[in-house]
Amino acid sequence: MAKKEKREAKERIFEAATSLFARKGYAAVGTREIAKEADVNVSMINYYYEGKLGILKEIINECYDKYFRAIRDADNKDAPPEGRVRLIARGLVDFFKGNTELAMAGFSVFPIDEPEIVDLKVKWATDNRKVTAGLFEQLGVDMEDTVQSNVVRGLLTGIIQSHFRFKYAWKHMVEAAARSGQTWERITEEPSEELDDAFYEKYSDMLADLYLHGLNSITSRKQLAKGDNNGTKNL
Repeated sequence: MAKKEKREAKERIFEAATSLFARKGYAAVGTREIAKEADVNVSMINYYYEGKLGILKEIINECYDKYFRAIRDADNKDAPPEGRVRLIARGLVDFFKGNTELAMAGFSVFPIDEPEIVDLKVKWATDNRKVTAGLFEQLGVDMEDTVQSNVVRGLLTGIIQSHFRFKYAWKHMVEAAARSGQTWERITEEPSEELDDAFYEKYSDMLADLYLHGLNSITSRKQLAKGDNNGTKNL
């Protein structure tokens, strides 16, 4: 029983901190607020996580672990490159849909004055390059081109993250308005309702179309430029 209670307390701290960091940001949240939200003594935060920074490190590690697992589980290396992009797009949508709060806290919270967090983010970013390098090569992307690599890398994730961030923020705006007794009719008519699987199937497929079209445009332009530099006339 004691082990179960300890596990539950640690999980409550993690979940409370994740929710608070996602809604308010890391800097705006203190350990006392986390303890109150988790219904634990503040000393337990130091016991389990060695303070607020330790919780954030745990959040980032869990977030990125689930994120890369979603990519790997969705990816099919036997499929053509375009098919792989579509599978990964749907996998990323499912990840953000099922882990919205964790993603908001893990990806967005980035206290640059904390070297441990900077190093942790760099480590995960390096792992990301390893995971996606082969697919980008298949798609004809020149990852040695700094501009090209900065445009294409993380683009799908950024767009999907923006969608769920807006949806997450809107939900809390509606809830805050309801708690204060406001009748904000316009806001309740906006997309506060849950979007179904059919929506996200079309959403991920359309997003893949947009991404692939953009990649084709970038890689084609690069090939044309190489042809011109070599004195080749492109008709």
